[in-house]
Amino acid sequence: MPPNLENLKITARELERLTGWDVGPIFLGGVLGGVYRPSALRHPRQLATFCLTEVIVFLLLVAFTLPVSLAILAHSGTGISQLSSVIQFLGVSLGLALLVMLGWNAYMWLAGKRLRGLMELLDEIDHYHEVLAAIAILDQLESVRQDQIRLSDRPEVLEALHLTRDSLIAGLTTERILRQNRGLLARRHALLDSIETNLTALKSLEVKHQAQEYAQILNQALEIGMTVHQEMQKLSQ
Repeated sequence: MPPNLENLKITARELERLTGWDVGPIFLGGVLGGVYRPSALRHPRQLATFCLTEVIVFLLLVAFTLPVSLAILAHSGTGISQLSSVIQFLGVSLGLALLVMLGWNAYMWLAGKRLRGLMELLDEIDHYHEVLAAIAILDQLESVRQDQIRLSDRPEVLEALHLTRDSLIAGLTTERILRQNRGLLARRHALLDSIETNLTALKSLEVKHQAQEYAQILNQALEIGMTVHQEMQKLSQ
């Protein structure tokens, strides 16, 4: 990816600083103590990784509950020499592991509901990075196409991406302010004004632009900006 596009990316370190969370494609805040991202369940590869993680965690829980189950059976005076006792032992282990697993998933679901606005913004950031990747592909096609993309279109596209990036960062900052301290109204309104200004500029760029190759890119940038604006309106209510 060219340096000018690489600099437009919102890095993992920036996301951690802006959100206060370790942001991954599947989990927010890591596997232990974090929450899963609902968008991960809509992508086959990420869904498969999530399911594999669930299986691994369950097996680890079973391993940890084996001593507990043994202690429970020993306290009740039941040995594990007979087949029925072995089945009972495994049943207790699996039951304990299943209860912990259900509790863990319930916690992630409830915590995720409180972070719904942040999840939407993170999904838009993923979309934004996909737009950057699409532009990088267009840049590569310039070297092989005879009817090359007009270079005069590029400044407007980069301007739209800068505005989109600023709106996303302002959105993340606003979400964190509202999540941590709803009393900072002045800062919140300043950030909302910034998002609305960027959205107006994006609309102006999208309306006047006519280049076929970049029209879709500008439209996607506008859609991201509008989604960020709508999410901030929901959070500020």
